[in-house]
Amino acid sequence: MALTKKKRNLKEYPHILYPQTNVVEKNLIDFPSFKTGFTESFFEQKLEKYFKCHILKNVALNDGRKYPYQPDYVFFYPEKDLFIDIEIDEPYAYQSKKVIHIDDDKRNNYFLQKGWSIIRFAEIQITKYPELCCKIISEHIRNLTGENIWIEGFHELDNLKIIKAWDLMEGNEMASSSYRQTYLKFLKKINEKKASINIIADGIFLNNYITEIKECLENESSIKEFNKSAKISVFLKSLIPFAGHFKNIETYDNKIYIEFTIYISNHHSFYNFSFDTDFIEIGNYIVNIYFVRTKEIICFEIIEKIENEQLKQVMLIADDPAYPCLLEKISPNELILIKKCSDSFMPSNFRYLTIEHPIENSLEIEYK
Repeated sequence: MALTKKKRNLKEYPHILYPQTNVVEKNLIDFPSFKTGFTESFFEQKLEKYFKCHILKNVALNDGRKYPYQPDYVFFYPEKDLFIDIEIDEPYAYQSKKVIHIDDDKRNNYFLQKGWSIIRFAEIQITKYPELCCKIISEHIRNLTGENIWIEGFHELDNLKIIKAWDLMEGNEMASSSYRQTYLKFLKKINEKKASINIIADGIFLNNYITEIKECLENESSIKEFNKSAKISVFLKSLIPFAGHFKNIETYDNKIYIEFTIYISNHHSFYNFSFDTDFIEIGNYIVNIYFVRTKEIICFEIIEKIENEQLKQVMLIADDPAYPCLLEKISPNELILIKKCSDSFMPSNFRYLTIEHPIENSLEIEYK
């Protein structure tokens, strides 16, 4: 029997839908999902680290239904009465090969009538460009709240590539050719790797110190120009060689995996740093990059991460009087400090690097 194209309103991904009413339903209940896709498990690492306490999964609206509509993820911002249904659409079911997500109008209207926004991504977008998808979410939050802090750091990132939405015929062709497997193979390999080294940065310190260095550079007559913000890719290239100071580095296929996490306060601007990438490969080092927005005190968040995850090989970018007492329980063999050259508050019994050189490199100074 010949396949006919099924008409649908959704033309492309990402697809963003705005409600026409204020939030009228926000009573969420726990509702475990047994259909979590490969990419949802991967993408939530980015979501949870960037949006932190604003992201929920395995929840549904308590509307009395036995099988309620369940978002893949929910972004909720109680202070602004904002709820966003974040969906990841696959062209077909992995096991049965049945084409899916060719008509989600009824589901979309359900959430829109409740006053929720909806952002739908194609699975391949989330797999290949997770940071750009976070940029889309952040821009949407900024548009609804007027808070520019959500998009700071994203200005160097490209825009997410538009993906055409599939119809029934195209979905069947994708299923026949095992289209999803072409990118999910790579996804599963990444997901299995645990970082051997963690680079953790206090975003308030980093932003403020970049400001200080920029002010000094502006008074240098020999300098023609420099970047308005420090590029994360160049910054890391200056730091990675020092990862060799750790003795017990675990490798996978002769590759060393590093996780770089920057903690950013919801109460402070972060305009001096540019997230021009979320993944870097330098020699045999592979670096996954995360930045975490938090309303908590950053120094406590960082120490809690080190202790709870039992991290043993850490490069800490920080310099604040709150840290010395917090670092007392951490062995000097497990941590390298990256701090100010002078007037530092950090303890003297740790190995250290000075922060000035990596920052100056990442500003890409051009001399006259």
